[in-house]
Amino acid sequence: MTLQYFTTKDELNIKSKDMPITKQAIKRMKQDEKRTARNKHYGNHMKSMIKLILGYIKKGEANKANKILPKVVSAIDVAAKKKLIHKNNASHKKSLVQRALAKPPAEEKAKAVKGKKKEEKVEKVDEVVEEKIEKVDEIVEEKAEKVEKKSE
Repeated sequence: MTLQYFTTKDELNIKSKDMPITKQAIKRMKQDEKRTARNKHYGNHMKSMIKLILGYIKKGEANKANKILPKVVSAIDVAAKKKLIHKNNASHKKSLVQRALAKPPAEEKAKAVKGKKKEEKVEKVDEVVEEKIEKVDEIVEEKAEKVEKKSE
C-alpha cells in the first residue's frame, strides 16, 4: 500500500500560508482548522455580548444591562476556559463591564456638569443685573431730588 500525499492547498482546504510536508503535519493542520472553527463562535459571542451591554449602558437602559450582566460574565468566562483569551484579560473585561454599569454614562455626566455651569453663569448674570439696577435706581433718586430742589 502506498501513501498518498496531498499536493496542493486546495485538496486540503488549507487557509494557511505554509504547506505541511509530513502526514502528521497535514492531520494537525486539519485538526487546528476544525478547532478554530469550533471555538470562533465563543469569541464572537463574547464580543457581541460586551458590545450589547455597553450599548445598553450608553443609552441609559440600566434595567436591561443588569438583566444580561450574568450572561455577559458567563460568555467571558467560557472564552477564558476555552483559552481564547487569557484569564487576566477575562478578569479585566468583566471589571470593565461592571465599572461601566456602576457609574452613569459620560453623556449624562457632561449634561449635569454643563447644567451646573449654566446655572452658575445665570446666577452671576442675575447678580450683576441686580447690582446695575440698584445703581440706576440710586441715580434716578438723586436726579429726582435735584429736580425737586430746583423746583422749590
